[in-house]
Amino acid sequence: MKKALTVGGAVLGVLLISALVMFIFFPGLPTYLKVKHKYEHIDEKLSAFDIVPAEADLSDFTVNGIKLKAPADCSSNLNEHGLKSASGKAELLVIKRDNKGEDELLDSMQNYDPWDTYKFNKEDYAEFFRTIGVEPVQYGFSSRIIFYIRDYIDSKDCIDLRGQNKDIFLELADIKEKAVETETMYKLSGNSFTVYIGRINLSGYEDMWNIYIYPDSDDIHNYSIALTCPDETMARQIISSIELE
Repeated sequence: MKKALTVGGAVLGVLLISALVMFIFFPGLPTYLKVKHKYEHIDEKLSAFDIVPAEADLSDFTVNGIKLKAPADCSSNLNEHGLKSASGKAELLVIKRDNKGEDELLDSMQNYDPWDTYKFNKEDYAEFFRTIGVEPVQYGFSSRIIFYIRDYIDSKDCIDLRGQNKDIFLELADIKEKAVETETMYKLSGNSFTVYIGRINLSGYEDMWNIYIYPDSDDIHNYSIALTCPDETMARQIISSIELE
């Protein structure tokens, strides 16, 4: 009986030591197991956008620094920031953003902080992404964080996380799951720029595409396009034709 107790104690000791070693070297393992069980899409990264060559009935346009192809019957609208097809085939609005200027403006607005919808502050999230190997942009981080969440975060990231970084991971994992359910997103690597393409998965918004264009060598400026097009193939042709001016 004494021998059995001794053996049992030894086994328990080994298990406790093993658990301690795992906690020391893999502090985020319980979090890993939690998110793998709770979030179906935690390990999904952005799919590559399939290029669809433009057909002959699309013409060349330049809007607010973006070159693209659109239906030939399009004309400028909204002070030349957009295009609208006379036959209703497509409508789009192109916005060029000055992230440095917008960041400086937001910093001067005491009653508005784009990070108020998050649990932590800008510096905390910047440090979190550096911890998982992603260097955040200097300007426009608050508008780009959703793409970092969708394209970089996965369950393995939390294995080595402790304290606040672990709490941030759990918050962003929850945001990612909800975002995947409401918007299908793709990534397109263009010539010296990156494009994120979102298609909303809500009834009544099936014809809408949100497109975000980030030049590779310019952190200050980026472009966004709101595209409405009932024909999915044509929408993909328009998006595939995007270039910087």
